Amino acid sequence: MSERDYYFDNAKCVLMLLVVFGHFLRPYIDSVLWVHSLYIWIFFFHMPAFIFISGYFAKKFHEQGYLKKITKKLLLPYLIFQLLYSVYYYFLYQQDSIEFDLLTPQWSLWFLISLFSWNLLLWIFAKIPKPVSLLLSLLLGVGAGMIDAEKWLSISRTFTFFPFFLLGFFLHKQDIERLFTWRWRLFSSFVLAGMFVMIHFGFPDLPQEWLYGSKSYDTLGVPEEKGIFGRLVIYGASALMMLCFLALIPNRRFSFSELGARTFYIYILHGFILKYLHETKFPDFIMSIHGYPLLLGLSVIVVLVLGSEPIARVMRPLLEWRFPKKKQAVS
Repeated sequence: MSERDYYFDNAKCVLMLLVVFGHFLRPYIDSVLWVHSLYIWIFFFHMPAFIFISGYFAKKFHEQGYLKKITKKLLLPYLIFQLLYSVYYYFLYQQDSIEFDLLTPQWSLWFLISLFSWNLLLWIFAKIPKPVSLLLSLLLGVGAGMIDAEKWLSISRTFTFFPFFLLGFFLHKQDIERLFTWRWRLFSSFVLAGMFVMIHFGFPDLPQEWLYGSKSYDTLGVPEEKGIFGRLVIYGASALMMLCFLALIPNRRFSFSELGARTFYIYILHGFILKYLHETKFPDFIMSIHGYPLLLGLSVIVVLVLGSEPIARVMRPLLEWRFPKKKQAVS
């Protein structure tokens, strides 16, 4: 059995922490400028990097049984949690009825539909020469802003983020290891810090909707020409920040590395905690004490708890459709 690649576990763990932290920051971005800047900074690269890593691990898409495997891993949990979130929102928001829409993913569940779709798209794009394939994916991503699909089956996000998935699919570990030089890491540190400064002072009013990948240019309130240019600029900045982030990830095992193997659990489940807290007086409390840094500590706790082995053991039947094996009786 080959040794697990802890580099990607480390990367996924840090990215998952940024996902949770970014979601906790959301209620405060309209009130505090530096919180808005931090939120924008995170959203520039955290999902592109996650999607890039997902593409990297999709290299076996052509093997027999792979389609069945991802259907079981992605679509079954989507159906289950689409229903669970609908029921949860019914009670949490005291709705008149349970609103279950199979074609409009609840909140974070868009990623499951998109990930399934990206794997299917590989059957076409993997057969095309790499430069042409990547160019076509960029054209699709830019073109997605011209249609008013929004959240329907996550089509807009699927095409918008597909270039990152495809790039991850085409690259190999040795390509990523070229980033592990002290020059690249020093450069990466300056770039990531510089991007925050640029966002904070140069683009304090940048609408966060530009980074969600689900909005059309019309919804963003810009003509198509400006929308296309803006999306291309975002692609460039996101790709650069993603590579700089990947350059800073250590390539050895840590105590938290095992959490990287359970990011699926954290991603799906943290919405139940987040949505509940946002309906309480918790956001008002945080604002009253200016306790925004505390949200990072809370995010760490959420990641540690939801990524723990006991939670994984309980939720594995729902999320991976894997059930505990019955112990054979000793004769």
